[in-house]
Amino acid sequence: MLDAKDAKAFRAQVLESDQPTVTLFWATWCPFCRRYKPEFDKVAAKLPWRFAAVYLDDESNPLWDDYNVEVVPTLALFRGGKLVDRQDGILGYGIDRKATDAFVERVTKSLS
Repeated sequence: MLDAKDAKAFRAQVLESDQPTVTLFWATWCPFCRRYKPEFDKVAAKLPWRFAAVYLDDESNPLWDDYNVEVVPTLALFRGGKLVDRQDGILGYGIDRKATDAFVERVTKSLS
């Protein structure tokens, strides 16, 4: 599990990687993110993919705009420096297990 604390780390760890990376955009100030992060960690522990948690604590972080992140938490798959799939959280709710499972299914097909 990678932790990208800022945009520079995100570029180095995710965008410049030659490996596909499942990414969680989240913020420590977000109660839905704090609830979801342990679930994400459990998924990451069970699957053979590369995972990264990307902190969007600073609202001036350019990643908010670069990837049109309107709600955290948001899941995303990056491959070859490009965003290829995503599962946005729901404002005031976050991401539920059903949405996580659907994202994992899509990523599994994509990475197979």
